[in-house]
Amino acid sequence: MDASELMSGIAVVIDDAINATSDPNGDSDTTNDLIWKIVYWFETEWKMPFVKQASLPDRTYWPNLLRSASFVLLDWRLWGAGGETLRSGTIQSILEFLMYARENLVPVFILTNEDPEEVRIELNKLPNDVYDEQVAETNFVFVERKTEFWSENGVDIAKLQKWVYGNASVYSLKTWHRVLDEAKSELFQAMCRRSVNWPRVFWQTYRTDRVEPSASLTNLINDSMRGRMRVDAFDGNHLEGTAGNVSPEELRRLIAETSFRGNDVLPADEIRCGDLFAGSRQRYWLNLRPDCDCIPRRGENIEEVDVYCIQGKRLRAKDLVRKFDNGRFLERVSEAIVFGIHEGNSILFRFNELQVTKYSEFKARRIGRLLHPFVTRVQQRYALYLQRQALPSIPNAAVPRNSPVLKCGSTHLPRG
Repeated sequence: MDASELMSGIAVVIDDAINATSDPNGDSDTTNDLIWKIVYWFETEWKMPFVKQASLPDRTYWPNLLRSASFVLLDWRLWGAGGETLRSGTIQSILEFLMYARENLVPVFILTNEDPEEVRIELNKLPNDVYDEQVAETNFVFVERKTEFWSENGVDIAKLQKWVYGNASVYSLKTWHRVLDEAKSELFQAMCRRSVNWPRVFWQTYRTDRVEPSASLTNLINDSMRGRMRVDAFDGNHLEGTAGNVSPEELRRLIAETSFRGNDVLPADEIRCGDLFAGSRQRYWLNLRPDCDCIPRRGENIEEVDVYCIQGKRLRAKDLVRKFDNGRFLERVSEAIVFGIHEGNSILFRFNELQVTKYSEFKARRIGRLLHPFVTRVQQRYALYLQRQALPSIPNAAVPRNSPVLKCGSTHLPRG
C-alpha cells in the first residue's frame, strides 16, 4: 500500500495564501506562495479533495473538521504581514489546534516560509506525545519549508513517504483505517442487499429474546466486521527495526492499554462483564456476570442489578516473578492472574471468593473494565473451576526421579 492509498480521503489546508486565486499556474504576486502548487499537486496526482481555510477555523468547527480529515497542511505564519501584535495569541491557538489534532490522530504537515527552527522552538512547548524534537520521525507533526517540500516536478514524495512509513503510529493508524473502512462497506452493503430493514429485524429478535437490543446489535456489527477485516494488511518492512528505548514502566503501560479501560471513559449507567472494583487492603472485585444479564429489565433500576464478583489481590513483585515462566504465569486451577492492569499492578483472582451484591454497593468503587480477550480468559478458567473433577493423587514413588529421558521408541523403563 503506497502513501497515496494510506493518506486517502479528505484533506485540510489552512493557509492565508490559499484564497489568493484559483489559478494554480498564475504568475501574479498573489500566487507566489507555493501552497497553491502543493495543494494542486495533491488534487491532481492523488485525486484528493481539500477543505480550504485562509485562517485557523473557530474552535467549534474543529471536531467535525478533524474527525473526518486524512491529514492537515498548516501554514505557520497565520497572523499576516502586518499582524505582529497577533503573533503570540495566534501561535497559542495553533498549539491548541495541534493538540486537538493529535487527540483525533490526524497528522499535521506544517509547511512554512519561515525558518523551521523558529517553528520548532514553539513546538517544543507541546507535550512529547504531540511533538518531540529528539525523535521527529515519530511525531504526528511534520515541519518543513515549503521550498523543501516542493521539488521541481511536484511534491517531494520521497520525503513524504519517509516520514509516513517512518512513523509507525501513523502508518498503522492509516492502514487500519483503510481495512476498517473496507470491512464496514462490505458488511453494510451485504446486509442492505438482503434487507434495508435488517437492523429492525435483529432489534425485534433481541426484544423477543428479552436481551438488551442495543448491546446485542452493537456486538453483532462488531463481530461481523471483525470477521471481514483483513489480517494481512500490515507490511513488516515498515514495522521492523528497533522500537527505541522503551522502559519496563512504558512497556507495562502499553500492555495495560490493550487490556484495561479506566473508569473515566466508561458510561456511568452501564454494567459489563469485566468491571473492576477496588476494595480495601489492596483487594479488588471483578464482575464475571454475562453482559446480557447485567441489563436492567422490567422497570428495574440499574443500581438494583446484581453483579457476580470474584475477589483478587495485588501481587507483590517477588510473588509475580515467582509465578512467571517464559511469558506465562503458573496458575492453579482455582485462580487467574491478570498482568499490570491497574496502575501497573498485577492481580491474582481466586475463584473460591465469589460475592453476589447489588451494583449500588460497588458502583462508587469501580475503577475500570478488563477487556476481551483477557476477561474472557478469566471467565473460561472460572467455568473450568466450577466443573472441575477431583482425581486421586499420584503416589510420589510412581514418578521416576533423576532418571534418564526415554528415547522415542524405547521399550526399557528407567530403574528406580
